[in-house]
Amino acid sequence: MSRHVFHRRGFTLLEMLVSLMLLGILMVALNTFLFSMSELWGDRRDQRLFDQHARAATAMVRNAFETATYGPTASGVTLQDVDNGSGTTEPRLTFLLADSGRLADWPDAPLPDVDFTVFVAEDRGLIFQWQSRCELEREKSDLHDTVISPFVKTLKYEYYDADLKSWSVEDEPKHDTGGTAWLKPARVHIFFERGKLKSESVLNIPIKRTGASSP
Repeated sequence: MSRHVFHRRGFTLLEMLVSLMLLGILMVALNTFLFSMSELWGDRRDQRLFDQHARAATAMVRNAFETATYGPTASGVTLQDVDNGSGTTEPRLTFLLADSGRLADWPDAPLPDVDFTVFVAEDRGLIFQWQSRCELEREKSDLHDTVISPFVKTLKYEYYDADLKSWSVEDEPKHDTGGTAWLKPARVHIFFERGKLKSESVLNIPIKRTGASSP
């Protein structure tokens, strides 16, 4: 009966060196890939968080505008000259809410029928300024402010020209042709900025429809 003897051959020194070299190259390539992905993820993380903030702030403004169109007595969003507190007036988007909800931080008990105006202050961002029509000595009382986002730098207004059949984005609101009334824009552009981080939101101005009580 024949007996077969199998001998297990070990790695030579050269084979081990080649294997270690290949393993080293693989690890270096893997680490380089992981570090590159980490840097890429880190670089974009701040922008993603900033974009999330911009979307949340825009959603808050959108919800307020849409709420202002609900109900048979709602006035919707308008563009009017408003006292800016420095003895002059400026055009601002305005709206009325029967219930201001979380947009108003009342010093006392909440009141209904709150008038809001929208503006951007250079050092404070996008602000809703508000006052209830039911406040005592309304003309003598200070207006209240709610900062929607401290990172908004400017608002721009988008109009549609029916004659030219074209859209235009304006730095300032437009007057009615041949008149002094302000034209309500179809959209408003909100520009967010913090250092190198930038974001832009475009918001449709909702249209008030008679008798509407829900979206």
